[in-house]
Amino acid sequence: MLNAAKGGIRMHQKVNIKWLSCKYDRVFKSVMLSNNYMFLNALLTEVIGTKEEVINNLSTEQKITNKKERIKVMDMLFETTNAYVNIEVNSKVDKETKIRNFSYITTFYNHSTKRGTNYDKHKKYYQINLNYGSNGTIKRYNHFMQDNQENKYIDNLQIVEINMDYLKKLWYAKDERVNEYIHVLMLCLEKEELEILKNERKGDEIIMAYEKTMNKINDDTFTWDYDRDNEMLINGMKARAKEEGFNQGISQGISQGINQGKKEQQIEMAKTLINKKMSLDFIQEVTKLSKMQIEKLI
Repeated sequence: MLNAAKGGIRMHQKVNIKWLSCKYDRVFKSVMLSNNYMFLNALLTEVIGTKEEVINNLSTEQKITNKKERIKVMDMLFETTNAYVNIEVNSKVDKETKIRNFSYITTFYNHSTKRGTNYDKHKKYYQINLNYGSNGTIKRYNHFMQDNQENKYIDNLQIVEINMDYLKKLWYAKDERVNEYIHVLMLCLEKEELEILKNERKGDEIIMAYEKTMNKINDDTFTWDYDRDNEMLINGMKARAKEEGFNQGISQGISQGINQGKKEQQIEMAKTLINKKMSLDFIQEVTKLSKMQIEKLI
């Protein structure tokens, strides 16, 4: 089920944007589900450091345990041969984003490690954050539960942050440190950049297949319907609430959350179109924001 409260592009109409890359979570999810998980397996193998093969695409909506708890919907959640992996595409990196993402993986960890009277100690749990718009000159952060002597409290939970913008800077600078994440780097490249990468890495079947997939996506152009997505999401959440035995009062809270999510998406869409140098009138038509709201973002 799609998360209407997070970054990405969803529209009533077709909009001719120069290039839709995997910086947008909706595009990212579509691409990662294609080609028998070729691109996803490449990403996971580079980030985790061992060869990973996806065996199950899991539900991204996490169960809620009481009516005051916020609905949790991940970007992507998979089971591989060795691990469970949650991937989040973050257009911004702030304290609220980190708290939200931490709640995703720890809630899943809590539910999934319990197996009858025992705990699953064999599977690894990863959250991979693909971060955009963050500063810094470190390409990767690894986070663990550990003490100040670096003794791990548990050794099967890891949060990884990849600085996507810095990977691109390394690539532009022809810095060899980017080489270990070349199939992660390709996800944030624009059309012309992807063409250059393909020429640099002649014979790389993953990059060639990725370019072909991205060209098809951009030629077809996504048509995303806010209202239809939101209606499906609300109905699904209401059904889950009823299944869990909550009272009907939760429906109002769900609807309010979806509407707030739609506003956040309109703002994210406006920022994207501003960066693409689109006209103010065009941005207003697409996002349904007022001119004053848009001007505040410029």
